[in-house]
Amino acid sequence: MLNLLRFIIKNGAVFLFFLLQVICFWMIVTFNESQRTIFLHTTVLLTSGVQEKISNFYDYWNLYHVSDSLAAENALLLEKVMNQTGANPDTLLIPFEGEHFFSVIPAKVIYNSISGRNNQLLINRGKSAGLDRGMGVIDKQNGIVGITRDCTQNYCRLISILHTQSMISARIKDRNYFGSAVWRNTNPQLLQLEAIPVHAVFESGDTVVTSGYSTVFPAGIPIGIIEDYHLPPGSNFYQIDLRLINDLARVKYVYIVNDLMAEEKMYHLNLIENE
Repeated sequence: MLNLLRFIIKNGAVFLFFLLQVICFWMIVTFNESQRTIFLHTTVLLTSGVQEKISNFYDYWNLYHVSDSLAAENALLLEKVMNQTGANPDTLLIPFEGEHFFSVIPAKVIYNSISGRNNQLLINRGKSAGLDRGMGVIDKQNGIVGITRDCTQNYCRLISILHTQSMISARIKDRNYFGSAVWRNTNPQLLQLEAIPVHAVFESGDTVVTSGYSTVFPAGIPIGIIEDYHLPPGSNFYQIDLRLINDLARVKYVYIVNDLMAEEKMYHLNLIENE
């Protein structure tokens, strides 16, 4: 113990130097948007390969169940393609609610977090597979998972719906009142539906789905079930708790949804916002 104390005293200046370096680095990354973006991008490049190897190791022990699950998913997707008029099997075009068409790109999750305030995921598909920033991601339960953020050639980082910056355009199914689904607490099973007006008619047990009012998610994808709600005193909008359809702690395989009409749709949306 005495030798350890002498060693620390002898090299105290060196330890202090490295401690100050770490603090400076943390402050630069935390309080500067451009440096934070560079840091996160570099982190993806350095850790994606390691994360994939770890993920592959765990997949080996669950190979039997994964194979059954993938077979069922592939059959379902093939059925949708075969039943679609004029579909091209090579591009896997799937019609969701409405007239727009979307291409669907399968991927595997190699990193996932649900315990922080700004949770993220990493998947093993990137720009080489056609991914880009701002694409919606769903899982095999057809529940929403997140939105693509930073994509490299072979990997892509996602903002989870369990992220303080996540905001999903949503509506109450069969009642058509729309608002925004956000994450305001630490429960990974609950989202909050905001901006539903006081005159809206709904009840606990109603399903909330994506509205389709953006280029991120098609309309009609299930988000959650209304579990509880109340009207704060003096407010014109309800506070609504949604229990998620899917369990994000168990997400392993996902589908990235690419709106093939996104560019044209964004053109008109920008005109509307600027008028």
